Amino acid sequence: MNHIHFFRRFMTANLLLIHTFSFAQEQVSGKVEDINHKPLVGATVQILGTTEGTVTNTDGIFSILIEKDDKLVLSFVGYQNDTIAPVFGQTKHYKLIESNIQLGDIVVEAESSSLDEFDAKHTELILESELLKAACCNLSESFETNASVDVSFSDAVSGAKVIRLLGLDGRYVQINRENIPLVRGLSGRYGLGFIPGTWIQSIDLGKGAGTVVNGYESMVGQINLEFKKPENSEKLYVNAYANSFGRFELNTNFATDLNEKWSTVLLAHGDYFDFELDRNDDGFMDLPRSRQINIFNKYKYQGDKFVSQIGYNVLRDEKAGGQNGFDFGSDHLSSEFYGFSNNTTRIEVFGKTGLLFPHKPYKGWGLIYSGSYQKIESGFGRRLYEGEETTFYGNLIFQNIIGNSFHQYKTGASILYDDFDEVFQNSSFNRQEIVPGAYFEYSYLPGEQFSLTAGSRVDYHNLFGTYFTPRIHARYQIKPGVNVRLSGGRGYRTPNAITENIPFLISSREFIVQEELEPEVSWNTGGSLATFVKIGQKKVNLVFDYFYTYFENQMVVDQDASSDAIFISNLNGDSYAHSFQLESSYDITERLKAKAAYKYYDVRTTLAGELRRVPYISRDRLFFNLEYATKFEKWKADATVQWFGRKRLPNTSDKPEIFQQDGFSPDFVLVNAQISRGFRWGNIYLGSENLLNFKQDNPIIDAENPFGENFDASIVWGPVPGRLVYVGLRYKIKRQ
Repeated sequence: MNHIHFFRRFMTANLLLIHTFSFAQEQVSGKVEDINHKPLVGATVQILGTTEGTVTNTDGIFSILIEKDDKLVLSFVGYQNDTIAPVFGQTKHYKLIESNIQLGDIVVEAESSSLDEFDAKHTELILESELLKAACCNLSESFETNASVDVSFSDAVSGAKVIRLLGLDGRYVQINRENIPLVRGLSGRYGLGFIPGTWIQSIDLGKGAGTVVNGYESMVGQINLEFKKPENSEKLYVNAYANSFGRFELNTNFATDLNEKWSTVLLAHGDYFDFELDRNDDGFMDLPRSRQINIFNKYKYQGDKFVSQIGYNVLRDEKAGGQNGFDFGSDHLSSEFYGFSNNTTRIEVFGKTGLLFPHKPYKGWGLIYSGSYQKIESGFGRRLYEGEETTFYGNLIFQNIIGNSFHQYKTGASILYDDFDEVFQNSSFNRQEIVPGAYFEYSYLPGEQFSLTAGSRVDYHNLFGTYFTPRIHARYQIKPGVNVRLSGGRGYRTPNAITENIPFLISSREFIVQEELEPEVSWNTGGSLATFVKIGQKKVNLVFDYFYTYFENQMVVDQDASSDAIFISNLNGDSYAHSFQLESSYDITERLKAKAAYKYYDVRTTLAGELRRVPYISRDRLFFNLEYATKFEKWKADATVQWFGRKRLPNTSDKPEIFQQDGFSPDFVLVNAQISRGFRWGNIYLGSENLLNFKQDNPIIDAENPFGENFDASIVWGPVPGRLVYVGLRYKIKRQ
């Protein structure tokens, strides 16, 4: 309860800040577009004659505080600059015209990754140009050049990668596609591999409690994906990829205007890997065979007062791994080999509808909806799992102002329906969740110096009762370029005991759920300081952030009690995570840029009455990225070095001595690098992941006896496959 009292005092203190500030400047908002009304993301908006300014968001919209006589300079690479006299009191649309100046063989892009300077929330915008620094085959690999998100293998057989944010598992991060819930439920463990990187236009990465508008499931952060848009994507985009493991991938994006008001985008992905990769000669494939077909198609209608989108996504993903010799279609019960398989079929229909008020751009109605069906069929040796999930999500939103644009609000109602039907080892696990809810979120936006967003929502869960979710975010600009942010909020989620712990099933351990699991409930508080230090005429940008997450209840996974079993239960004691990060960026020269970061995690939970460090988490981590580009970015090179401190490992002292593991892993270094050559039609690229070929020795315990009592492939703390080299080609045809 002390944490709840602290949060209430924290909210009260922030709300009092509303009455503390008054300003001589006024806020002006606008939208920057091209001549075809397509928003320009990352366009620069600068006050004439100064170095102060901002950039447009993913909708091309900006907001800036200026004096009444100030003028603004709008600029975007490849377009002619425009100097404007801004209009106060309304969101005016400004058009930029493409420049006739040729920039050599390639197009220069905007800043690839930046912190949203004026958002009250701690939000980092990651653009497509940042994603192109790596192969970026799927979402889990989209964060290889990002210091905030940790990526690692979940086990030694499935090949699945998991992410962590603020030191906690990715299941506590709300992952949306254009504000529609995406990676959750049965797709929580493998869903990151179902989102091709080439489909992503940008990523909004928010730390801490998110907005109440998107629901109650954000506990440590939100990741919102913006896919390629029907109205502004390339006419044709092709990405072909191959790597030294034997994996091939082809991505094709197509977009066109159907008429003056309708446009469409079709995104297609296919990958194929059918090779027994066993570099450590333990008789097990280091990565499973895999094949995937993934189709995404969206249509958009743009009218003067009405905007609508509708689309669908169809996915089929198949994996077959385990011992060498196990293949697609092998029967688990009759096969002589220990096999792993995971076959997923997913179908989704989604849409958005908006009612606009052209003379009142701050006012509008919006409806977001989606319906999906997903089926998973998996096998782990002789153990079989089958799960089906039917989901419907709807969110009706109304936004307006109170008096003037300084006071804005969003309110609405949502519905979430989940129907789960799971069978594991001939035992059935079924549940139906129906969660209606309502919310209100208020934003105070008087200008650049201060902003505040506070909201709450109430949801009624048919199985667990009422959820009350308060959240608050505040930002204060000490001076231009120096911002302090504070935030706090509550989050809920329903755990999925089997699918979220699939890595532990790839072992001989018995899987024991000791009691009926209650919802996970957490409080997250924290803040950040974004500032800079001058070195000569240049700036070193610095971001300090600290977040504390405390669980009222949590699904606890105990690997320590016995090496023969996994025990799943509700939290009985304390569980928390402290996360501290210091990140810096510096342009060494006009063409050479560097980023560095240090992260510290203290993540503990109560196991068998004792507060212990959570396994597989490095307490200390270092990150360094170096990026170089020649004139007009004809050649680009990128290298990322990461050092991971040692990680606590589960207790194996009750195993025979030959199979016992050390209590901690060693520290290790990973290096990724890529070089690309640009042409008018696109580029070619060559790169490597795990360039130094670091591998965890003997990641599988007793691999020679996979059906024996000591077999365990879940104690994985480092890379399994070793060095990977890849090559690829990107081809583009622009829209006319």
